[in-house]
Amino acid sequence: QTFLLKDELHLGPAEMSGLMGVLALPWTIKPLYGFLSDGFPILGYRRRSYLVLVGIVGFLSYSFLAWGGTGDDIDTNSMALTCIVISLLLSSASIAFADVVADGIVVQKTRDASINGRDPAIAGGLQSVCWGSASIGGLISAYLSGSLLETMSPRDVFGIASVLPLAVAAISFLIDEK
Repeated sequence: QTFLLKDELHLGPAEMSGLMGVLALPWTIKPLYGFLSDGFPILGYRRRSYLVLVGIVGFLSYSFLAWGGTGDDIDTNSMALTCIVISLLLSSASIAFADVVADGIVVQKTRDASINGRDPAIAGGLQSVCWGSASIGGLISAYLSGSLLETMSPRDVFGIASVLPLAVAAISFLIDEK
């Protein structure tokens, strides 16, 4: 994102700072996502349906960034820049929403384990797996995206990244949800 905005779209420090603040907004309303997924099931599912939905939204937003008709001649007041910002905002929201749903699954599994008399340490183990996986995934993606940017454009990297939200949507069908 930073490379696209700074080096491809030539945004200045003030514009970058403001835009990064806007892109962080979906993360500030995470409690709303939890309220939605817990209180308003879609097609009878509280977790799976939302993961499928945000996976599709993430795929579409990254796909637009990769293959959208934005061209290289974007000025800072153009409609194309607005579409790019909206796509970045939607991708940020889809990741934040998926994070909330994953946390909800961990809470539910922890509660189920304690009710069924299993090891109470399962909560710590689940949290460790979640945080460890997120950290390792962050390191791998930071390394790979940097390496990929040496050989391809940011749009190509967004094209590769567009597969990941679809993977989340597909894996969500493995969730055991009544």
